[in-house]
Amino acid sequence: MINLPALRRVDAYPVEIEGEEYIAVRDPEGVVEESLLLSPAAFLIASMLDGAATVADMRSAYARVFDGRMVGEEEIQKVIGELDLRGFLETPSFRLRRADARRRWSELPVRPSSHAGGAYPEDPEELRGYLNGFFTADGGPGLLTGATPRKAPRGLVVPHIDFQRGGLAYAHAHRTHREEPLPELVVVLGVVHSAPPVPFAITDKAFQTPFGVVSTDRDAVAAIAGACGDWIREEDFSHRMEHSIEFQLVWLQAMHPGQEFRIVPILCSAFEQFCALHSPMSDARIAQGIEAVAGTLRGRRSLVIASVDFSHVGPKFGDDIRLDETVAESVEADDRELLAPLCAGDAEGFWTAGTEDGNPRHVDALSAAYTLLQLLGPDARGSELAYGQAPDPAGGIVSFASVAFP
Repeated sequence: MINLPALRRVDAYPVEIEGEEYIAVRDPEGVVEESLLLSPAAFLIASMLDGAATVADMRSAYARVFDGRMVGEEEIQKVIGELDLRGFLETPSFRLRRADARRRWSELPVRPSSHAGGAYPEDPEELRGYLNGFFTADGGPGLLTGATPRKAPRGLVVPHIDFQRGGLAYAHAHRTHREEPLPELVVVLGVVHSAPPVPFAITDKAFQTPFGVVSTDRDAVAAIAGACGDWIREEDFSHRMEHSIEFQLVWLQAMHPGQEFRIVPILCSAFEQFCALHSPMSDARIAQGIEAVAGTLRGRRSLVIASVDFSHVGPKFGDDIRLDETVAESVEADDRELLAPLCAGDAEGFWTAGTEDGNPRHVDALSAAYTLLQLLGPDARGSELAYGQAPDPAGGIVSFASVAFP
């Protein structure tokens, strides 16, 4: 019997369209930009594609799930053909597609904005007005008066949820540096949701937004890569579609119109795959990366931003639970168990609090926020500026917070 091809790592979540239930499948790596809608039956077939399954295996499994109903080989092959055509299978055609996407990315000197015109307005004046509106909205931090200037922070934890749901928390965070020019260097630690097999992914590409191009400090990036070796550049393709750094740059530019500043853009993978429940600093590459970034900051005025969200709970994220106020209250209580060591500057306590139970709430802040705490040092103390939760349209709750470290 011939083994069928394997399904690539995908994000999948339920959606309802005109009363019909589907499973939406998307590519977290970003090679495939469009999502694919599958019926529950087609998704079952897709989910069984592990590279070892045969048609006979799939027909037997299908019959067990659907009370003896058999599925024909033609229907299985139809699903496989659609998945392969759309780029969701580990096949030679997909590997060519990935190689071509990476080649085209490598030739770009500037990363184009991947979310302008979708997640936020593409017109710069419209965008500026949209962001400023969060300052005066109910729950916003208010407009600046200039009467009580305060020192800009050394570090910030800011959400990366879309602006529509998290805009107030963004405003609370970015108000803290609006009264004085940005420092010469801004390190933005994002989350790479595709979890590549390296702890950090750095790029020296500049970033385009509706407000203009943000330059990368290429000397700093080269110094970090020189200290770490080739591995830290291997997955710079992850920056192509990842939004967590782009969103912070939009706010930085809006708060400081006309000011030029340089960034070091670093995406953080899921450290758990490298160190399990141990301290991330026990992994040689994680320690190497953090020490290299710390070296570039030494003696320089800088701002470090961790662009992160906290809990992701509900059917969208694989949880078989009914969402209600009790769940929301439980999520907040658990989040505050994380925020306590975070604000105390306790990197190891933060990591332990987030991983000791296996991270069932799918907190994506762990790696980037841990890195921020290590870069700021043991004397760092944070103040919580905002906390919020937002519904996910596909069925879930996402929580987020803003924290400033003077």
